[in-house]
Amino acid sequence: MAISKEVKVGAFAVFAITILYLGFNYLKGIDFLSNTSKYYVIYEDVAGLTKSNPVKISGYSVGRVSNIKLLQNQRNQVLVELDIDSEIVLGDTALAKLNSDLLGGVSIILFPGSLEKMLTPGDTLNSRIDPDLTELFKESAQPISDNLQVTMRKLNILLDDLSGSGAELKKSLASFTKLSDNLNARIYENRTSLKTTLTEFAKLSKNLNQTVLDLKPTLDNFKVLSDSLTHLELNTTLQKVDALLAEFTKTAQILQNDSSTIGKLMTDDQLYESMSRAMANLDSLLVHINENPKHFFSPLGKSKKKIEKEAKKQY
Repeated sequence: MAISKEVKVGAFAVFAITILYLGFNYLKGIDFLSNTSKYYVIYEDVAGLTKSNPVKISGYSVGRVSNIKLLQNQRNQVLVELDIDSEIVLGDTALAKLNSDLLGGVSIILFPGSLEKMLTPGDTLNSRIDPDLTELFKESAQPISDNLQVTMRKLNILLDDLSGSGAELKKSLASFTKLSDNLNARIYENRTSLKTTLTEFAKLSKNLNQTVLDLKPTLDNFKVLSDSLTHLELNTTLQKVDALLAEFTKTAQILQNDSSTIGKLMTDDQLYESMSRAMANLDSLLVHINENPKHFFSPLGKSKKKIEKEAKKQY
């Protein structure tokens, strides 16, 4: 039996619609092939939550919002139905937090809680709503607004004080202007003297530069002299000085030696006294020769007895 084209087109259309429906729902987070468990959460305000919004644990999607219902007989609270993967185990302290991101997307962040006492599908989870960005902005902006108001009040007080000081400020500016005018007048009156001073200063600077140029050859000669002194044979001179000091040391050792003649003269008191007596006797002899030359230079000389007799006659 041949199948007509109409039947084939119709079957293909049904198949395409089915695939489109399943794909669309899959993109929305509905997985027809996975087993899910239903849980419920009650919020005071869902803040734009819609069906198919994700349910996440630690940023990983574990389910979706399957239904939202308004409870008018319970102060207009909102009942949210969650389809959560059946493999996820929740405790009795599980928390479903409503979260809004910067782009306006809304999701439910799930905290499984303690697993000592587990929930069963169909139970209601604890709920919490994070403050949205507007409330956060208000909370953050409130201190800034208070500080801005305080700053504005202080600025107004400062402006009031400045308004009272305007006359004094104007007076000070006038005095400064007058001082500037007087200074300009003084400069104008002394412009000739100032010009002469600057000319003399220029001449002095020129002469100073010329003096420095004249001193350059002298400095070069001094450098040459310094280099020459540096290259002198100082070692030979120092060796001669060392030899001279050695001879002086040797002479000093001879003078200090008791066995030498000069050493004995310098250190032996007895020898010194003997030499002193000899010098005294020699001096006495010279005096006697000077006073009585006949005793020594007569043709035959005189005997000792005759010399003594003449000496007694004199006394």
